Amino acid sequence: MASQTPRPALSRAADADLHPVSGRPLPAPVPGGVKEGKGKSTSLKPGKGATSADALTGPPKDKYVDLGARVPKSVRKRLRAEAKAQGVAADDLLSRILDAYLP
Repeated sequence: MASQTPRPALSRAADADLHPVSGRPLPAPVPGGVKEGKGKSTSLKPGKGATSADALTGPPKDKYVDLGARVPKSVRKRLRAEAKAQGVAADDLLSRILDAYLP
């Protein structure tokens, strides 16, 4: 028998770590299966019932409102000191604390 040498297509390339092989191929879709809906559009064109301003400004954000609450002076001082240590505004820190506490 003749000695067999590996075929060039099956030998590992010198730079194989730079060009890894692709993963397993995805399975073929089942005929008559569930059809996938449209994905979220990435264009800036507005969708049904929207305006171009909605597409440019992004999702709505919560607006800040005044909360009339009386707290002890020591609590207010600790809140301000912690906000300064974290480098955020006291209102932002208080919002995070309340958001984490409330269900």
